[in-house]
Amino acid sequence: MLPSEISLAEELGVSIGTLRKAFDRLETERLLIRRQGRGTFVTNRASEEMLMRFTRIRDSAGRPLRNEAQPLEQSQGPADVLEQERLRLTAEDTVLRTRRLRCHTGRPLTYEESRLALARFPGMDEGRVPHDYRITALAQRYGLHLEHACERVSLAEATGEVAHLLSVESGKGLLRLDRVIYATHDQPIEWRIALCNLGEHSYFADMR
Repeated sequence: MLPSEISLAEELGVSIGTLRKAFDRLETERLLIRRQGRGTFVTNRASEEMLMRFTRIRDSAGRPLRNEAQPLEQSQGPADVLEQERLRLTAEDTVLRTRRLRCHTGRPLTYEESRLALARFPGMDEGRVPHDYRITALAQRYGLHLEHACERVSLAEATGEVAHLLSVESGKGLLRLDRVIYATHDQPIEWRIALCNLGEHSYFADMR
């Protein structure tokens, strides 16, 4: 927790108004969190709360779903044409490809395929990236600030392995989420496609 605004303004030799403007900007960039009656805190960029920024699946009460990741496969190689386009890479750049199954209370919920742009993580040893990595924790570890994400929502049919993994019949309708997460300076760092069997859950977007 940071000191009070009055104490911090005095320590820095600036006016309260100047300090509050700076805090407003840092809060907009999600570097600070203000909690009424509790104070101002520096954001833990690896926290569950930060991770939930990029997750839109909710339960019937509107709460984010906690899930467990089941690793399926991980590999690396030169970026293909589509990966180059979505992550703004060249054919010489390497991507880390990860497949996972996410379950909620033991029920298969989401099949994921993600692509990580290794060039955006200086000094990363791709052999040490866990299959169930959290993008927020990974970004914090390598000094990246996650700014925003863009997600395309569409429908798809369950087929083959995906139908088997999600325990649904072939042809069942699934929600398809195509998401890119961006770091500072609008740099795309992760592209993920998820196929979701929502069941009683829903996709929630706050339009404010």
